Amino acid sequence: MIEGFRHLLFPEVCVVCNKLLEKEEQQICSGCFNEFNPFPTSDAGGNALKLAVNDHFGTRAVPSDAWCIYPFHRSGKLHEAMHAMKYGGLFPLGTLFGRKLGELIKSGKPTEPFDAIVPVPLHSLKRIERSYNQAEKIAEGIAGVLGSPLSRRCVERCSYTGSQTGLTLTARRQNMAGAFRPGREACKGRVLLVDDVLTTGATMVAAADALLESGAESVAFAVVAFTEKE
Repeated sequence: MIEGFRHLLFPEVCVVCNKLLEKEEQQICSGCFNEFNPFPTSDAGGNALKLAVNDHFGTRAVPSDAWCIYPFHRSGKLHEAMHAMKYGGLFPLGTLFGRKLGELIKSGKPTEPFDAIVPVPLHSLKRIERSYNQAEKIAEGIAGVLGSPLSRRCVERCSYTGSQTGLTLTARRQNMAGAFRPGREACKGRVLLVDDVLTTGATMVAAADALLESGAESVAFAVVAFTEKE
């Protein structure tokens, strides 16, 4: 966290390698971005994500559409950047990644506008622990590019769950059972659900079910990274 505050105070250095940033660079230098190794085409990451959800939860859980920028591994520079965003207080990284996600969505096949962009919510206690929701920052970046409205009240996290990292698929499902419910605002039309990293899809599938219960016609997924099998 101290390292995160240092970068907030001195944002002219890359949060990954501490190299001085060029005038056009923000938060992360172009050299580190190049080492993140994005999926080769605009739809490759989304297709990999949908295939993983289908394998784990069946066709009924596959999102109407999906986008993802990077394959994710438990080491390397992307892991460092995502960890800094999620746990190190570097919430501007979320907005930066969100803008890149928004640009990825715009660069692919034409899509109908979204009626709402919805970040996967944190439980209120976990939000107090972190002071912000990284998925919300990512969603803000996407909304800024696409011009679709951001909604924070369509779905609520109603149970405090521990980290999903390292859990089996069965444990992840159990962890997410009943974790979400429809929020204080109805969510109609076409919804884009946003999170930072997808592994099995348990969290996003559970949140999408709550959105559909709230009145959404369809739910698409957008994540910064998808955890590939090691």
